Amino acid sequence: DAQESRGLGDVYKRQGLTNPLIKTHEWSLEDFKTIMNPELLNQISSYYFCGTFGDPMLNNALIDMCQYSKEVAPNTIVAIHTNGSARPIAWWQELAKALPKNHRVVFALDGLADTHHLYRVGTNFDTVIRNAKAFIEAGGIAEWTYIKFKHNQHQVEEARQMASDLKFAHFTVKNSSRFIIEPKKKVVDKNGDITHYIEPATDSPLVFIDRKAFEKYKAIVDDSVIQCKAQGDFEAYIDAYKDFYPCCWMANVPYTYIDDNEAAEVRYEIKKQHDRMSERLGEVNLMKRSLKDIIDSHEFQTMWDDYWHKDKMIVCARSCGKSELNNFSKCADQEIK
Repeated sequence: DAQESRGLGDVYKRQGLTNPLIKTHEWSLEDFKTIMNPELLNQISSYYFCGTFGDPMLNNALIDMCQYSKEVAPNTIVAIHTNGSARPIAWWQELAKALPKNHRVVFALDGLADTHHLYRVGTNFDTVIRNAKAFIEAGGIAEWTYIKFKHNQHQVEEARQMASDLKFAHFTVKNSSRFIIEPKKKVVDKNGDITHYIEPATDSPLVFIDRKAFEKYKAIVDDSVIQCKAQGDFEAYIDAYKDFYPCCWMANVPYTYIDDNEAAEVRYEIKKQHDRMSERLGEVNLMKRSLKDIIDSHEFQTMWDDYWHKDKMIVCARSCGKSELNNFSKCADQEIK
């Protein structure tokens, strides 16, 4: 779904205003059946619902989609990523029963009761825990993912123990590098007033994309060796508007708000590259063209060598590239081993 998210950075906010490029939208059950038809569902090993700009739990047809998928392709693994703050207990219990045997629901819990809401603005820790417990007790398989910042790094082990006590199947800690130019992010309310700041963890070598990286970004991209995760994992991404992309990083580009700051030049170039890619691919809306037709097309099958080795895409270098000048592969949220 494309909805206003409750995680800082998921929807770009400027002076308390939501990104104007993102409109509320959701798939219907019929949309899901058209795109994720039985033939496709039985060909893939797994898929997941993950709202790049929203949360799957806000979709009113989600449980019906899971039930349909379970009926036509019971062996296909289903995963859901959520902040877990929406819906009553009964809904979570129903979701657990609608999912196939092989599934996981990943709850984004970035801290404990006194810190979680600082990053996941508008959510309530106790409500998320209540929903996760209801889901687990109804037979659901839940995971806890924890993005580490300066304000919550001291609570990692306590959260890990809580996850074990509540019978989460996994607990994963991630670093964040959603820090551009300055090593802290301001959080503002609807009036544009600063409420607090978010800073990267101090006990990790991963910090923020500094000014030098922007000044020499062209050289870094040219020097980058790109190893595409989507290609390696045989993945694809479909957004809330039913448009196909190779990955979620590329899907972000059309909705990137370009403000007048030091990142503007890079963002303009990223958008220009995206437009060239879109022109080459042609129609990518899956209500107008099938996923099979897009993937099997000559344009799709032959384009990536150009974008990884010749006219390198900044998005690809940033997300899946390694450079001696700057390690762009560390610009995405990274799991801590």
